[in-house]
Amino acid sequence: MGDFNSALHADDSLFGSSNQSIGMQEFCECIQESELVDVKGHGIHFTWNQKPKEGIGLLRKIDRVMSNVKCLDLFPDAYVMYHPYRVSDHTPCILKLTNTSNNSRPKPFKFANFIASKPEFKVCVEQEWAKKIDGFAMFSVVSKLKNLKPGLRKILFQQGNLHKKVLELRKKLDDVQNMVDANPMDEEIRKRELECLQEFKVAAYDEECFLKQKSKVEWLCAGDSNTAFFHNSVKCRNNRSKIQCIRDVAGNRFEGDEAAAALVDHYSAFGYGGPGCYHEHG
Repeated sequence: MGDFNSALHADDSLFGSSNQSIGMQEFCECIQESELVDVKGHGIHFTWNQKPKEGIGLLRKIDRVMSNVKCLDLFPDAYVMYHPYRVSDHTPCILKLTNTSNNSRPKPFKFANFIASKPEFKVCVEQEWAKKIDGFAMFSVVSKLKNLKPGLRKILFQQGNLHKKVLELRKKLDDVQNMVDANPMDEEIRKRELECLQEFKVAAYDEECFLKQKSKVEWLCAGDSNTAFFHNSVKCRNNRSKIQCIRDVAGNRFEGDEAAAALVDHYSAFGYGGPGCYHEHG
């Protein structure tokens, strides 16, 4: 974190050429090589300002806070507040490492696409769709979809930890194939290898489908699985999508738990002329 003395993107400079300078290109290559990403920020966008005696000066974003994926693992709710610079040339950058690991709020239901390939999925849907629900057709459809959630949650839970399963099956497959190499004429070991190979392929496919869906990134046309890329993409997207700071129409800023409480208060009084809130972009 600090003054990198170079902009990174075209919109990081208010004036000047829209083309990347040599310094920007080198800076971009540096952070790509280091596998760094911006920590989500709120407040002032242009962090450096030129204060000439005459004219309006320049505005640029050359101060930033960046992290690698391992840091996002330790502090998934980290964010930065960029405050007004007042009499200085640079804005104060305050990194907040909020730890919400003990947060017990229930997670919303999310459908994992890969469970549609499981045999129990079709059984679950057929059983729920066979039930009769009185009312309009659309009400019946919505009700059945809602009633499907517990069954689908159960199927997903039964799959266990996909990443751990792949690691365990990969090790098991390695062990069996070493046994095949030592005893190539043993039919039982050869059969065990086929079974283990099939289990590993299914688990690897499930993991890749799950990560692809969560990362929302187009599948890379490569011969090998790209699970590390998808893991990192998921973590970066999660960090960007969290709302850590909001401001209401009166200009009051709320951070952390206060932001969640302000949103609840806003929607609780939504029909009664309550104060509005909006997401403050970095």
